[in-house]
Amino acid sequence: MEGLGEALAKELAPFDVRVTGIEPGAFRTDWAGRSMQHATQLADYATTAGAFRSGITASSGRQPGDPRKAAQAILDLVLSSHPPTRLLLGSDALGYATEKLDGMRADIEAWAGVTRSTDF
Repeated sequence: MEGLGEALAKELAPFDVRVTGIEPGAFRTDWAGRSMQHATQLADYATTAGAFRSGITASSGRQPGDPRKAAQAILDLVLSSHPPTRLLLGSDALGYATEKLDGMRADIEAWAGVTRSTDF
């Protein structure tokens, strides 16, 4: 979705249409509580997807994000004359994005020689 949003933002910018991808972290809504429905858990995935699901369920009601503050941030975004292409919401979202960028930078730098070697 990120790539699609970025491409759409560039395509629509000349028409003064802005596109922002909102990337929220965990917020204290009922999403991970009684509203969540689970598929049958497969034993083969107990240590991967199963562990992730257990963590989400266990964190219900203790997520770091405040839904009211997120709603206000989105309203501020809508009213902005220069909205970003991407808006992270929550300190956990910032941490995940920073970790991803650090990993991307490490891969890019480690393979820079191969990258350059493909030029004429």
